[in-house]
Amino acid sequence: MASGGRRALHWRASRQWHARTRGHTGRILTDRNRQVTCYTKHTSNGIVFHAQDGQAISEGDPLSRTMLSITLTLLLALLAATGGCKLFAAPFLMWGKEPTKEVPAEYPYLPGRKVCVLVWADFETLFEYSWVQLEVSEHVAGAMKSNVPGISFIPNRQAIELQRREPDWDRSDPAVLGARLGADRVLLIELTQYTTREPESPHLYRGRIAANVKVYDTAYRNSAPVFKTSLETVYPPDSVGQWGTDDVAIRKATMEAFAQNLAGKFYDRQVKVK
Repeated sequence: MASGGRRALHWRASRQWHARTRGHTGRILTDRNRQVTCYTKHTSNGIVFHAQDGQAISEGDPLSRTMLSITLTLLLALLAATGGCKLFAAPFLMWGKEPTKEVPAEYPYLPGRKVCVLVWADFETLFEYSWVQLEVSEHVAGAMKSNVPGISFIPNRQAIELQRREPDWDRSDPAVLGARLGADRVLLIELTQYTTREPESPHLYRGRIAANVKVYDTAYRNSAPVFKTSLETVYPPDSVGQWGTDDVAIRKATMEAFAQNLAGKFYDRQVKVK
């Protein structure tokens, strides 16, 4: 091995090649899964590996230039594939971490409260999906219990029984209904859309739930809601439709996604930076 720019390589019991030099050191895995310690040196040709598998590589060796070229090509390809705003996220993706940001709760006053969920749907939806009120309320309660500390719920079947016993329940004050059931707050979900297929492509399954959401304080009867919002959930979110599934599976997945989106209005959470 040439002297001056490189020093002798030493064999150690750990079966690693160690190079001592003024340059930087690093370790790579060869195609035989042998770990090799190399050192690098900046030259006119770029960064060059001077030791690999116990063999010295000259500064102008084609192998060193090829390794550098492949590394740079892969890195540039990754950055190009991410594109736009996602370019910033590329270093995080390389190490398995994606950037997130904190989104505060829009209504942070449900922890420790007892909530009654009331779901309204039009006649056509109720005719096609007779248990939609119970299904939606169960999914929403489950998502909120998992994320809102100390929240509790009036049994959803108890609320459904009241709705079916009193067909004109939707003309009553929600705060009064909630107080009758022993709740502190009423979460009223007015379904404005509940479908499992694309209108123009009925052979494609794609769930869509849209709703107006209102929260009432049962201590203040005949009053405006203390919080209201609207949201829409589409599943699958990034596809025109889904093949090879059925109505039950798509409804379940859509309600789960809707429940998570709705629950997110009531607690601080971390979301991925898009």
